[in-house]
Amino acid sequence: MRLVAFATALAAGVASSFPAAAAAAPSPVTAWYMYGSSASELKSYAYARGCDFARAQPGTGLRILLLDFGAARKLDSSIWGAVDFSNTRFSNAEIVAALERAADGYHNCHVRGGVEIVYGNSNYHLSSSGMSTTDAWWAGYHQAERAEQLSDYQAANGYDSQTADAAADMEPSWDGALITRQLVSGNEAQGWALYYDFGSADGCPQSGSGDGPCNNGWRVGDVGYVSFSGLALPLPEIYYSANANQWTVVRKWWDGTQGGSYFFGGVTASTGVGLAPAAAWNTLNSLNSGLVEPELVCVGC
Repeated sequence: MRLVAFATALAAGVASSFPAAAAAAPSPVTAWYMYGSSASELKSYAYARGCDFARAQPGTGLRILLLDFGAARKLDSSIWGAVDFSNTRFSNAEIVAALERAADGYHNCHVRGGVEIVYGNSNYHLSSSGMSTTDAWWAGYHQAERAEQLSDYQAANGYDSQTADAAADMEPSWDGALITRQLVSGNEAQGWALYYDFGSADGCPQSGSGDGPCNNGWRVGDVGYVSFSGLALPLPEIYYSANANQWTVVRKWWDGTQGGSYFFGGVTASTGVGLAPAAAWNTLNSLNSGLVEPELVCVGC
């Protein structure tokens, strides 16, 4: 199953083609940071997370299973992948093998609804790891390829309640705008996967609609680009009310300079940090009524 209409409407920038946003916060679903000291451990962990997600999934709709494999990396001259949260390096081949096990786990434990399994990474210290802007472009390109490969695996196994896409936790404080934008551009060039931005708008203004400054040399327009250009879609971290204000400025800037239609794919929230998940979704929605889709991804829930 592929979100063809979803991707087509997004590329055309037509928010009205999507279902109306919910009036109240949806039930949260869990996202996971991915760990493993070996490829086999990573696969085992991914299988368990797919099964956990399926057993706990609320409702009968399509929900996002976001698996964050860490910072995007070029591992050698021709191999891309990520360094995980235990500082273990995994190639994209090892990551897609883990994603396939997550698909197996979801299928074997499936109760209701459908899932969009998402290969997540981040822009954390791309430059200081030795990556160039060209390397970052290829990182985004190959990440989209792996999402397509996961979709092929799902289809080949008859997993008709599943689809696949890609995402990145893109935060201004973690690296510069130019190299981060290349992740999005590479994904767009490959042309298959939606690219969720589950990152932040660090230091951006909390009011107005202009292209004001953000952290680390970014501007509001850079956040707009990585979150809504091409096949990108914002799923922003809303940990505090200030974050909702910042993302509202991003939306207003986009609508004022790029012809309108900016909307949110949902919200990424957390527990034990600032706003509770439902409050995070409601806070963003209160400032952008009708422009926040009913998706609530929760880290640490």
